[in-house]
Amino acid sequence: MKERQGPEIRTTLEGRARLLYEYHRYTMNILLIDNNDSFTRNLEHLLVSSIDEASVTVESYARLATLDLDQPDLIVISPGPGTPEEYPGYDVVFDAGKPVLGICLGMQILNEQFDGSTGRLAGCVHGKTDMVKWKEQQQVVARYHSLSVTQVGDQLDTLATNADGIPMCLGNAERQVFGYQFHPESFLTQNGGVFIHDALVFLGLA
Repeated sequence: MKERQGPEIRTTLEGRARLLYEYHRYTMNILLIDNNDSFTRNLEHLLVSSIDEASVTVESYARLATLDLDQPDLIVISPGPGTPEEYPGYDVVFDAGKPVLGICLGMQILNEQFDGSTGRLAGCVHGKTDMVKWKEQQQVVARYHSLSVTQVGDQLDTLATNADGIPMCLGNAERQVFGYQFHPESFLTQNGGVFIHDALVFLGLA
């Protein structure tokens, strides 16, 4: 076998470098912070299946203080048990200047970062469907929560509510923050991928 010469090696390295560049150019790097929730992997799968060329890294909330927040194009805050007060330290995420998507507890954490408040929901809602008006259409969504937003934070817009007036979606396009109270990753939510796409559009990522 003929030994490769220097220029051939350089060409190969340049080709690999180009491929690596193209990969990073078109891949959306997503950091999914897991608040010890059983839905986190479902959410990971929904993100991968709904976003072309998505690369999702799942990291535990326990490592929040040590995470590299410069690399992801999008940071997703997962659902989880407990109250937002039980998850201190998320200010570093919102100070990182990256688009943030919060799901369920994640939306409540987002809301409290903007001085909103969370309270006990009148009646626990776990594994039940609800109707939300979204893009001029009624959509079936899955709810799993015993807390809800009782005061919407400063600078946040209420983008959707249910029939009882409970905030189901909050966001601020300029600050690139967006949250769903319901679970788009649940099998009970119809058109879960649509909600991910609409979140990306709102955050300026699609």
